[in-house]
Amino acid sequence: MPPQFEFSREEVIRIPFLLRPFSRLQSRPTAAEAARLLTVITLLQRSTVHPRPHSRREFLGCSVEALLGIGVWQVADHPLGSAQAVSLAATTALFEIQKVAADVYFALARPWALPNSNAAIFVTSSDVLVVDAHSHPAAAAALIAQIKNEITSKPVRRLVNTHFHWDHTQGNHAYRTTGSEVDIIASNTTKQLMSQLLVPRLRAALDPASPGPRGSQQVARQLKDLREIVRRTNSETEKASLQERIAQLESFAAEMKDFLPTLPTVTFDNSYVIREKSYDLHLEFHGFGHTAGDIVVFCPQRRVIVTGDAYHPGFPGFTDSYPQRWPKCLDSIANLQFDHILPGHGMVQHSKQDMNGHRNYIEELTERVIVGKRAGQSIADLQRNITVTSLKSLHARGLTLAETSDSLESDIKNNIDGMYDRVEKTSFTGTEPVRLRE
Repeated sequence: MPPQFEFSREEVIRIPFLLRPFSRLQSRPTAAEAARLLTVITLLQRSTVHPRPHSRREFLGCSVEALLGIGVWQVADHPLGSAQAVSLAATTALFEIQKVAADVYFALARPWALPNSNAAIFVTSSDVLVVDAHSHPAAAAALIAQIKNEITSKPVRRLVNTHFHWDHTQGNHAYRTTGSEVDIIASNTTKQLMSQLLVPRLRAALDPASPGPRGSQQVARQLKDLREIVRRTNSETEKASLQERIAQLESFAAEMKDFLPTLPTVTFDNSYVIREKSYDLHLEFHGFGHTAGDIVVFCPQRRVIVTGDAYHPGFPGFTDSYPQRWPKCLDSIANLQFDHILPGHGMVQHSKQDMNGHRNYIEELTERVIVGKRAGQSIADLQRNITVTSLKSLHARGLTLAETSDSLESDIKNNIDGMYDRVEKTSFTGTEPVRLRE
């Protein structure tokens, strides 16, 4: 998943400033306005609210006015139990379906109270294969319904998990309730990490006494803060919007309170090939990167690759990463012949330029952190010393980051914090720590 960054005070101040112009929109945004809005929403979706002084309440309170004007938050009618939540999501367009090539579609996740992964959809002669299953079964049920309504009536018979993170796998169970037999395919390592970490990390996210897991959202604390803002606000319009967001978070918490992972049924170490009449799908492990078990789905005939979070636009997430080995993983992926990249988050990419820039940034930042850490520098020391201007990869042709200088500095600091205790990790020992926030 993308990095669930903690908000610094600078970000708290910056996000409402970026959103405020949209609160004045009286009609559909122009293309330029929509592009800018997407950048802000992407930042919101990959961020999490963490209890630093003023950060949660200041962020939520200041941002509400702007968000109201553009309807960023989707509406969930009431707090629901698991079955009702699936029913609600199945009637809500949570994804924007885009055709990428013949028989290949991209499901871009729309903003919701918690981030969902994108999905890729491959239609075969007899059925459908979907890549990644979002953060909860209700979201996966929504996509299943959209596939039937917008693409094909053929049943989904295969689901691929690109890696183990919650926002790509916690919706797996929805595919077990479709009435069709569905194979769930992943690497052996992904299955292992799903069985070890999904439940304890989710429990930490739902427990108000827990600081929450790194790389995820602290749902209980967000609910507490939102309810407090509702209690304090005098604006009925603002209150209604906040209550809609609260309903979404409450429905998630109710749906997931007894969660048990639906694990892959077909696993492999390095490669698994699915051969269809008009194209092949190559599921491949290219080395440690975002996690120890990342795979891509490559369709050579359609020149399409699905990368999960091994690559997505924007800053990478380092919670379970292997920073020294990640660039080589991306080099190996880039050697494949493709024109379209369907990432786990963000928009479809039609060249390798941003992925190459992403790779160079990971390599340069990793080298800088290793040198500093071996010299005895703390996280705070490195955050002071490694700046936007000092990172050559941020100024070279390739990486596209439509953010302000202050935002870039904040994102770099969060990446340093995320990779510091993993920067010299190069081998998988069979498990990963739960990694709660400090």
